[in-house]
Amino acid sequence: MLEQLLSLPGFLYHLDNKFYFLGKWICKECKDTDTTDCVYMYEMCRNANDVKEARYYFQKLRAYSELALEIPYNPEKIRQNMTHLLKSLTESAADKLNAQISAFSEDLPKYN
Repeated sequence: MLEQLLSLPGFLYHLDNKFYFLGKWICKECKDTDTTDCVYMYEMCRNANDVKEARYYFQKLRAYSELALEIPYNPEKIRQNMTHLLKSLTESAADKLNAQISAFSEDLPKYN
C-alpha cells in the first residue's frame, strides 16, 4: 500500500476518525472541516453515480491536496511518516483505505 500511495498524486483519505492528505508528495493530517466535508460529499455523489457532482468534489479534493503541500519537498520524511501511519492502522482501517485508494485510482483518469 505504501508504494501505491507514493506513486499516486495527493488526495484526502478518511482513516478512522481522522483525515490525511496522502500521495507521492504529501503525508499530512487535515483538520479543516470545510475540506474534510468534501470527502463526504465526494463519496455520497460517487455512490449515487452523480458523475458531475462527484467530479466537482474530486477536483476540489485534488486542489486542496496540492495547496497543502509543504516546501521544501522531503521525500524521505514523507515516506517515514506514511510508513508510521500505515503501520498504526487497524485491519479495518487498512481495508477502508484500500477501498478509497481503489476508488481514487478508478476516478483519477475520469475526473482529471
